[in-house]
Order: sequence, then structure tokens, then C-alpha cells
Amino acid sequence: MYNSSDNHRYVHALNELDDVNIKRIRPLIPPQILMEDLPLTESAAATIVKGRKAAEAIINGDDDRLVVVVGPCSIHNTTAALEYADNLRAYAETASDDLCIIMRVYFEKPRTTVGWKGLINDPDLNNNYAINKGLRKARTLLLDISEKGLPAGCELLDTISPQYIGDLISWGAIGARTTESQVHRELASGMSVPIGFKNGTDGNVKIAVDAIKSAESSHCFLSVTKQGLSAIVETQGNKHCHIILRGGGDGPNYEEQYVENYVKQLQKSGVNPRLMIDCSHGNSSKDYRKQPIVSDNISHQLSATETGKYIVGVMIESNLVEGNQSIPDDGDLSKLVYGKSVTDACVNWDDTVRMLDNLREGVRNRRRRAAVAASTWITQRYSCESASDFETKFRVLIKKLDVVEHEETWQQIDDALKGLVSLVKAGATKFETFVPTMKQAVKYINNAALSERTRLSGTALTLFEEMARMMETRITPLSDMMFPTIMKTCGRANKVFVTRGIKCLTTAITYSHLPEQTPRICDAASTDPNKTVRSSAAKLLMSIVSCCTVPELSPHLTLVEKAIATGVVDANPDARTTARQSYEIYIKRFSNRVEAFHAGLSSTARKYLKIEDKNSAKPQSQFAAFRQQQQRQPLRDRPTAQRPVARSNSAGTSTSAASAASSQPGASTAGPSANRPRPVRPMARQGPTAMRRDGAVAPVPLTITDPASAAVATVTIAATASEPASATSQEPILTPVAAATAAAAAPPKIVARSSSVERLIMSPQHESKPNMTQLLTNSSQPDFVSDKPAADSAHASVSPSSTTPVSRVASPVETVPTAVNSETVSDTSKPVTPPATTTPGDKAT
Repeated sequence: MYNSSDNHRYVHALNELDDVNIKRIRPLIPPQILMEDLPLTESAAATIVKGRKAAEAIINGDDDRLVVVVGPCSIHNTTAALEYADNLRAYAETASDDLCIIMRVYFEKPRTTVGWKGLINDPDLNNNYAINKGLRKARTLLLDISEKGLPAGCELLDTISPQYIGDLISWGAIGARTTESQVHRELASGMSVPIGFKNGTDGNVKIAVDAIKSAESSHCFLSVTKQGLSAIVETQGNKHCHIILRGGGDGPNYEEQYVENYVKQLQKSGVNPRLMIDCSHGNSSKDYRKQPIVSDNISHQLSATETGKYIVGVMIESNLVEGNQSIPDDGDLSKLVYGKSVTDACVNWDDTVRMLDNLREGVRNRRRRAAVAASTWITQRYSCESASDFETKFRVLIKKLDVVEHEETWQQIDDALKGLVSLVKAGATKFETFVPTMKQAVKYINNAALSERTRLSGTALTLFEEMARMMETRITPLSDMMFPTIMKTCGRANKVFVTRGIKCLTTAITYSHLPEQTPRICDAASTDPNKTVRSSAAKLLMSIVSCCTVPELSPHLTLVEKAIATGVVDANPDARTTARQSYEIYIKRFSNRVEAFHAGLSSTARKYLKIEDKNSAKPQSQFAAFRQQQQRQPLRDRPTAQRPVARSNSAGTSTSAASAASSQPGASTAGPSANRPRPVRPMARQGPTAMRRDGAVAPVPLTITDPASAAVATVTIAATASEPASATSQEPILTPVAAATAAAAAPPKIVARSSSVERLIMSPQHESKPNMTQLLTNSSQPDFVSDKPAADSAHASVSPSSTTPVSRVASPVETVPTAVNSETVSDTSKPVTPPATTTPGDKAT
């Protein structure tokens, strides 16, 4: 039986067990919705990626610049933050050769006890905790700063907030109060940006070292997705972490002796020994006016001490106005000073510029010291005077190479490789013992070439280049051992490695030819699944085809042809372009193989190489053939109606050609355009061809019919002047334009021509139509005999079967009307027998 009192006690018990201390729960906007409302722009993305790559390279030792994270302690006024960003961006552009400047944009503030927790948590600074509004303001500000071309850095305090802004930052920090936190170490392991861990507030550096080792490892933990759903997240570890020295309860830790001690501690732990120094907090004893003193000391270490090469970054708390201020208790924000911090005190903008200039000078001095040290070390210790001297120095270097590469040893390996480069340049390659001795170092050189450190890989490739320059064709035994490894660098994701690999092998081919590597290159260009490898191999193939002599390349021509044929249809446009360039070089150097090469190409390859197929040439259209014939015909031999209209002379009179054209029978007088040459439009359907199967040209009859009287006249256009139309020809009828096309194949010489007939055939149907009797008996346009070569024009003669007027020319696609005299038109497929040829003075009857 239901007991209501028992149910009430159960509900009361649940309330005492769950959410006992929860005051209120409000909905939070999902990250994906906010990201769609405020999407990442293309310009902002370019800035963020550039900042991340630069920071990674500096932290890993591949870039000798200095990362400087500078900006307000925290952001409370976005307008002032944007003004500061404008100032910083202008300075960053002038200092980009020495400093990688990242604006400090902190939205979350860890508090020792209580206090304002930052813009995201309380954007209105009135304890209303409008977190949705704070997230929107934070993302908007980061977008605006990135679009200005300035990368931003944030402290990661809340483990969920990076889902809202993580795509807009180029560097991140884990604060002194959270470095030892397990969830923050897990968060750092999954971040897509370099992460700095600060030492503890008490000055303990070991917790930061442990944090780096933890963040570099894989983790699995609870989190939320971009859609706001709870999820289990598994990370692969972040390899771009470093330590930040911020001082502690026992005093500053930025001076040389501290840096040297921490570097050794980091190296012993097997983590990145490079570090960043915070000019504020414990290092300035929380006095913002001491920040310039810290930066001066850092600049000195960069310029003159061995610890300077391990300092890769500096942090500065800076704002438009120096000092700090408290948030008014009455909530009146108008009392706040514009551009002044509401958390930790900051230096002003002028002091910031002086500090940055001082750091720039330190970077330049460190760069000069490194260059002088490298030059002196190589030139003084690694000259080569004899074979025994070479072998002695080689044994010293090989010991330096025989170590496992890690943070503590890679610089030693790089120095040893530079020593080998200096021996090669000093002339060690001339000794007979050079090749067998150098083979002992090949495995170390190959390992260095595949290193993730661009400087180490670059030195290994430089060594191979110098050996190729000095040894030329004698490098073959070493190239067989090193060429495949260097080819692998041409397929890496980092374009720096790819560019260096191609340059190295191209140089080696230029000096040493290396024809024995042709099969390997051709195979990579044709079959490798990596499109970057195929593109790189295509460039190497072009060098092979250009540099190798004919005897060197002859044994491999079949492979070369196959690689080119495959490359021109490759899905990668770079590979196709390079393959076409190789083809152009190949056909010039091996012209005797061109026909056989073309015969084996696919139709697609022929298309890309723009090879014309003679057997499948597109036939010329009727209209194109007629226009080509007309253009070759002398102007004075053209029918008058088709000559160009003469322009008026200076006196305002027109030329005689225009007057003559207007006086011809049937000429239109509608306007100025009536005398212009009118093109003959192509027929809707071509009639039977005038070409015989044996290639000869047959006479072409044209039947002209008047529908009213069924009178028939036949115009026969002869194929050549020397062969007049034959009465016994049984060839099929062809249109006038098709007949002109056939006649163009064998340029004739005009014996007799009737311009009147031509004018009838070529004039448009809407013009005036002369009757057949007038056309055939017109003595004003007599036939003539030309002694000049014909301009590919057809000979025409007219043979009427009746003198009844003809109204139009019958189209080859139209049906001839039923004739009154069935005997006359019973068979229009046969030409009417022409009369005997008349002289120019005779008239047709």
C-alpha cells in the first residue's frame, strides 16, 4: 500500500545527498554554436598558424629569435586591449627579425583566495557572472587581434574554456598554481599550441619539470566536445612544452647561476632544456618597476654567457598606463582609468618599447657570437693537410657522432657534421682513403638527415652536397648508400625538409650526374603513393635528363619514357608540369626515339603533351575552306560584289571599285553595308563529296530550278582548269562551297570563269534575284582568259536546258519541285550534257 510519508522522506533524503551546495545551474552555450556565430577568418587563421610555427621552431632550437609574450596582466576593457594591440603590432613588424612577439591576452585569473576571476567569468565586473557573454567577448577580441596580424597567447585555467577559444591562440601557459594539477597536465597534452609550465609559487622547479614530462605523454580523461557533450578524450602528447621561470617565495630565479642549474636539471630529466623567463611576479618581487632590471639581465645573458643559448622566451606585463587599480566597490566603472590594469601592476608602453629594444640587441649579440664561434671552430681545427691528418681528425669526429640523438646531444652531432664538411672543403676527397673512411660515417649522416631538427638535417644534406661538388663521378659508392635516405626527406610533410632534399639531390646530379640512380628516381616518379615524393622525383628526373650524357642515360631510356608518360597524367599538377618540361628536354636530346615514344603514349598523355595525331586530324569545314580560298585569291580576280568597299579619299569621292560594285546587276542599294563582302554561310547539310576514292576530283554539277516553270539549268564547277567538265561524269552532286573545298586541295589555273554565275551562287537569298536569261546573256561581264596562276578558284560553265527565268538556287537539302516536263527532270542526279565551249565573244543560247 502506498505511503505518502515514506515518499516524502525519500525525496528529502535525495536532496540531502545531491547538489547540496549548488545554488543555481544555468545553461551554457555549446562551443560549436559560438564558433559558428564567430567563425575563424582566413586572415586570422594565417596569423595564428604563423605564430604557432614560429614559437615551435624557437622552442625547439631551430630559430635563433626570442619569443616575447607581452601585454596586460589581464583583459577587462576590450577597447583598450585593441588599442594596445595596434601599438604592439606596429612594433612587431619592425622587430620580426629578432623577436617573435605574441600578445598576452589573459581572460582567466587564478586567485590565491578570492577576487575578480577574469573577463570570461565576470565580463561586467559586477559579480553577475554572465559567462556566456564573457565567452563571446573573449572570442571576439581574439578574432580582432588575430586579424590585425598579431598572434595571441592565453593562460589555460578552466579545462573547458579552451574548447571555445583554443583555435584562436598561438601559445598557452599553465600558471604557477595549476602546474602541479593533473587535469591541467592532461589538458596541455592535448593542446595544439606550445605550452609553458611555470615553476610553483614557492619557487619549486621540479613540479614544472614533472609537468613537462607528463604533458609529453598520452592521456585519457573526461572532457566535453565542441557540441557540449560529455566525452572521453584520448591525447597523443604535446612535444612543444617548456618551463617558465617566474621566481618564488625564496626570491628571483632569472640570474645566470639559476639558469645554468635549471638547464642541467632539465637535461638530466631528458626534457627540453630551453626555457622562458618571466620578468614579473616573483622575479620582480611583485614590483612592476623592477621588470626592466630583469630584462636587462636577460639581454646580458643572451649577449655574453653560455646560458644565453638556452633562453628562448621572455614574459612582460605591460599596459597603456603603468601601475594598477581596484574595481570600484559601488560598481561605477566610469571611475576606472582607461588602459590601466585591474589586477597586477604593469609597466607603461614607453618602458615596454625600451625593454623590447634591449632584448633585440641581446639577440643580435648572441647571433654574432654563435657565428664567430662556428667559423673559428671549423677553420682552426679542421684543416686537412694529408691523408693521415684526415684520418686522425675523422676518428675524433666519428666519436662525437656515435651517440643517441636527444636534446643534450644533437648539438654535438651537428658540430661533428660541420667538421666533416670542413674536411671535405679542405680537400680530403682527393685522398684514396676518403671513400672507405667516409663509409664508416654514412649511417650517422643518414640518421641526421632524417632528424626532426631542421638544423641537424640541413647540415647532413650540406655534407652530401659538398662531397658531390668535390668528388663528381667518384661519389658513386657513397651515393648508393646515401641517395635513398635523402630521397625520403623529399616526401616529408614539412616543406623545409622537402625543399632542402630536392636542392641537395639536384646539386649532386648536376656535378656527379648519378645515372645509376635513374631507375630509383623513375620508380618513385611513377609508382610512389606519396604525391610529394612523386613531385620531387619528377624534378630529379628532369635534372637527370638534362645533365646526364647520352651514353650514361641510354641504358635507362625505357624507364625514363615510362616515367614521363606516367607523370604527364599524374593527379598532382606539380608532377604533371615537371613531366612536361622533362618531355621537352627529352625530345630535343633523343630525337631519334620520338616517334617510337609517341606511339606508346595513351590518348590522355598525348593530349597533355599537345601531340597532334596526323591520322585523326579534324577535317576542314566548308566555310573555313571557302574563306581560306577567298583570302588567297587576288583582289582584282574576285567577283566585284565580294571586293572590300573602298573608303572615301580626301576629296570626298569614293573609289571606282565601290562604284563598279553598285552598278552590277542585282547589287543592293539599301545602304552603305550593301557593298560589303558577304560571307557564304555553311549549308545545313553537306552534299555528296566531289572526291573520288582514288583521290581524283570529279566535276561538280549544280542544278538550278525555277519552281514555276520547272526549267532546269546545270552549272558545272570543274575540278581543274586543265580538265573541263565532262558530259559523261556520273559523280554525285556537291554544294558550291564543298566543291571549292575539294578544288583547294589542288590549286588550279583559271582558263575561263563566269563572274555572273559566281555572283549568283554566292549572293544572299534576300538580295535582288536576276533571272536566268539576263544572267546567261549579260555581255557586260564577258568571260576572260587569265595568264596568271589561279588563286584556288573553281572554273564554272553554264549549260541551260531552257531559257525560262530562274528565281533562286536550289538548296542541296531541299526537295526539287515536281517538274512539268517529266523527261527533263526525271533524273536530277545526272548532270545535263553541256554545249560546246564558247569563245568570250559568243553568247549562250
